[in-house]
Amino acid sequence: MVLGTPGQPGWPSPLGQPTWPSAPGQPGWPPRRPAYNPPVTEEDITLPPDADPFTIAEHQTRAAVTAPYWPASTPLQRRQALLPHLLTLPDHSWWLFAAWTRWYRWHPADSRWFPSPPPHAAHTRQTAAHGPTPPPIPAEILPTGADYLTDYGPPLALTGKPVSGALTYRLRSVLTEAAQAPPHDYPLGWNRFLHGTPSTIAATWSTLLWCASVPLFDPELGLIHHWEPHLAPQPTTEPANATDLRWLTPPPLHTIIGLYAERLRAGRGDAAAQLIRCMVMTAQALRDDPRFRVRASALLSMIEPLQSNPALDHRALPYGDQVLEREWRSRCPAPLFATLFADSAPGERLQLAFYDLATALQPLCGDPHDPATHTEPRHAATALLAADLAGYRPDLATPVGRWLDPELRTLLTDILGDDHHPLRGLWPSPTSDDPDTTLHVLGATAALGFAWCRLAGVPVPPNGLTTANHQAAHLTSLQDT
Repeated sequence: MVLGTPGQPGWPSPLGQPTWPSAPGQPGWPPRRPAYNPPVTEEDITLPPDADPFTIAEHQTRAAVTAPYWPASTPLQRRQALLPHLLTLPDHSWWLFAAWTRWYRWHPADSRWFPSPPPHAAHTRQTAAHGPTPPPIPAEILPTGADYLTDYGPPLALTGKPVSGALTYRLRSVLTEAAQAPPHDYPLGWNRFLHGTPSTIAATWSTLLWCASVPLFDPELGLIHHWEPHLAPQPTTEPANATDLRWLTPPPLHTIIGLYAERLRAGRGDAAAQLIRCMVMTAQALRDDPRFRVRASALLSMIEPLQSNPALDHRALPYGDQVLEREWRSRCPAPLFATLFADSAPGERLQLAFYDLATALQPLCGDPHDPATHTEPRHAATALLAADLAGYRPDLATPVGRWLDPELRTLLTDILGDDHHPLRGLWPSPTSDDPDTTLHVLGATAALGFAWCRLAGVPVPPNGLTTANHQAAHLTSLQDT
């Protein structure tokens, strides 16, 4: 697998997509429960009188990006609007709150911008200032405005909190209908399923995994049990204990498309339409749960238009599944486009997952006003990434670390190479007595694990990764007390 280099030509950019034809009020947009939240404006936020420069800069950037003029502004105008909000620290790094509501860091070590969680220590944040000669702001990190409209929320695994009875009932109804499809009309060659299983079942299963914020399932919730009668035994890949969390690798989008495209090429438009119907009904049921909502909304925006216009993909069909996948992506609204990063930009997906983990770890990193007890969350996140790499594939530190900023890239190598590194004291993972914090850290650590495994092209270990498993065991102990 060839890994790209962040900031260089050919690097996938979240802002490089065209203007999508599907938007609120237009065909293809999910008709109910849209994932959009109202934009935050300057009037909606009251800054505390002792706000530090990072808090003020983020507030001012949000106000600018969510202003009515922003979507129609040119890249040059956006750069000029963001320049006053650039911050610099005594280490000569520069910081900018930009695309996808993330902070970006520029370091003179390699003069590129990387998504990087901002400093958490109060003293460091107070030392930020507006410098005289900031570095250029590249186009790929400029906010478009659309990327500020959706709150993706923290990555959450399917554990801890039960699914609703309504969701369970709807999924059971969908599977009952899908199981009635004649196998000879819906052939399936996947070894994950028993012989004779129609592809409609595989369509619902793939939709479940793709729509999950983090496809880490607690079997005690009963959600995946609905598919067990159709799944083939996997003795070499199943967890040792029946109660262990199931690490289920999400399928790439092209796998879902392949089920549908195969029936179209076979001249069975009716069967292709039924597969889309199974996907739509599954995603609509899942959208009611916050652990599926955003990704289910993205998938529905791509496939619901096919129900009203079955010929929508016919022009792309002769050119192969890759062109067909681009056709599907073109129907995904820009605010939801980050849901596609795992398939289209795995490096950026890793960066956002790392950012989410550092954010989730903040409550576990000590008092930001006390340097003696405080650890920077981004350093703690690097330590947990090192713990997972050390327990599975330490040789991947270089290609994975390439997507981190220079400080964290060096830190990752140092932690892995030094058995006595101070940050190894965080291994296997810090814990909290608060179940919600534990759930957030569990989901974020698992999401990062899925991200770097996808980036490097290696399977997720069937028994999971060290840090998430440690959080899961701790969550169980909290629930038992």
